[in-house]
Amino acid sequence: MNSFEYTDGGVTDSLVKLLGPSDPALAAALVIAVPHGGSLKPDYIGDRTENDPTYCPSGGCRILADSYTKPIAETLANKFIQNYCKVPYLIINELHRSKMDANREIGEAAFGNAIAESAWTKFHEYINEAQTHIQTEFDTVYNEASIEGVRGLVFDVHGYAGTDWHNEGSDFIQWGYRLGKDSLDQNAVNNCPIDITSSSTRGSFTHARQMPDESLECLVRGPKSLGQRFNDQLPLSLASSMTCGRGLPSLDYPDPKAVASDPAYCADNDGVCHYYSGGYDVEVHERMDWYNDPSFHGSHMNTVQAELPRCIRFATDETR
Repeated sequence: MNSFEYTDGGVTDSLVKLLGPSDPALAAALVIAVPHGGSLKPDYIGDRTENDPTYCPSGGCRILADSYTKPIAETLANKFIQNYCKVPYLIINELHRSKMDANREIGEAAFGNAIAESAWTKFHEYINEAQTHIQTEFDTVYNEASIEGVRGLVFDVHGYAGTDWHNEGSDFIQWGYRLGKDSLDQNAVNNCPIDITSSSTRGSFTHARQMPDESLECLVRGPKSLGQRFNDQLPLSLASSMTCGRGLPSLDYPDPKAVASDPAYCADNDGVCHYYSGGYDVEVHERMDWYNDPSFHGSHMNTVQAELPRCIRFATDETR
């Protein structure tokens, strides 16, 4: 385990952690990142606020934690070990989101606080360190576009309230591939399949989409998509809802815009509910040289964001 720590007044806090296998040969080709699951609120880091004019975008800053994403990610890692005898890498931001937001660029993330900036940097360096270990252990492969990609996946774990949806919050796991509702709109001209309008660097899965016999359309909402793979493993009913844990997008629910505009699911006064398409983490860590390669000229590693609904996060441990 690696840990980024800070000592204040004789008390040492672990701000960011990297957990993983003691032996690289035991590693799984999986990086699980938890940017918003921390609860630590030290006085030596000032509070981020929702409407700071210097650091917040026009829509404001987000300061609420994604409750229970940390224990869910830990459970996921442990289940991976139990089922496959392989150990994923797990990176946890222990700081509460009101202190540091690891899924934003550094200005909005840390509000200029030097300690928060160091924690933000270490969080992303730990992800990259885990990616590098996976690259060493599992190697890379070139796709049909001659893009080199690491044989692995970065899985960014989030949670959302979804109060604009019915059932006191949306029940869907919203899978984010850096493709918004309009990009996934099946009624739009030239949007189906997605590959027609997607360049080699648009969205995530920039490497896997051009492997032999693969397509972005199939990977994002086809029978082999993560959303559909989860759907196929779920019982017909989970907790209080028939849709709890279902994937959006997936083969069963291929069009987030259509679902988010359907009054059967959406309770928003404007008639369109929010869909989380993927944030900073999945954008920058799609490339191995995450800090210096904005044009994707180097090696890639496929990334995805999972936004978990309240019906999963606030359920019993058995249900999770």
